[in-house]
Amino acid sequence: MSPQYITSEDHLPSDTGGEVTVQVTNQETKEIFQTRARLSRDSHELDDPEPLTVLRGPHENVEEQWYIEIIEADLDGAPVDDGVLDRCIEQSRTQSDVVTVRSEDVRALVTYLVETGEYDSVSEAVRTFVTQHLAETRPLLLDRYVERRVRLEQDDLSRRLTGGDET
Repeated sequence: MSPQYITSEDHLPSDTGGEVTVQVTNQETKEIFQTRARLSRDSHELDDPEPLTVLRGPHENVEEQWYIEIIEADLDGAPVDDGVLDRCIEQSRTQSDVVTVRSEDVRALVTYLVETGEYDSVSEAVRTFVTQHLAETRPLLLDRYVERRVRLEQDDLSRRLTGGDET
């Protein structure tokens, strides 16, 4: 059985001609990965086409059938270690949320952006830069973080509602 893939129209590049980099989910294994691929709405335009469902609309409830030819998968670099990620999430919930840069150059440049009104605070600017950088360089890490964080919050809420946590 040929693998089937899913992606959101939000993950499609504006130009889908030629080779593109796109984030997809293997429908069977639920593995999310970034891949270099060719995309087409017509399977005959690809050498080795596999089904790709593109989810569209504000609620991603409109499906379009496309095809994908994977050239190179897992471009995200290092795999995400869920155990380490869970430990980091827990530490961030219980420890100080101050991140130290220890660079007078970075501090001066970020302070300039705040002083000129581009950002309201140094914290806002740094959060924006880090998030943008991670979105560009480690999108799978961000996706996995969101999945793990949502699961953790659901577990916490479930414990409180069922009386399993008296905090």
